[in-house]
Amino acid sequence: MKKISLILALILPMLFTSCGFFSEIDMGYPKKVTFTADGGEQTIYGEMSFNTAEIHNFNNGDQGEISLGGEDGMIVNEYKWLKVEYKERGTGELKIYAEPNTTGKSRELHIELISGYEYQVVKVVQEK
Repeated sequence: MKKISLILALILPMLFTSCGFFSEIDMGYPKKVTFTADGGEQTIYGEMSFNTAEIHNFNNGDQGEISLGGEDGMIVNEYKWLKVEYKERGTGELKIYAEPNTTGKSRELHIELISGYEYQVVKVVQEK
């Protein structure tokens, strides 16, 4: 049952986004998070809780894989060098992990925080 509701939580936002039901708002999270080339972990907080945190590559349309991360109700989304973890019922807290950058180039991904029909995009940049 949890798996079905997780799948619905991922599919429905995509359907409503394409139909224009979603609106971008300021949920109180930083608009940009920067990591050094060494990577690491950062925890960010906002004024509103969210249901889903999706990682997107706006350059090619790819996005991360969401899975249940453990017994404590954590949901994990991973894409290439970036990973996010958050509580299933939303607490306004998002943990972001970046792997070390050995590419010699800076890199960028986006996290879309979705709450109902509203969302905020957090840009994640990692230095070279």
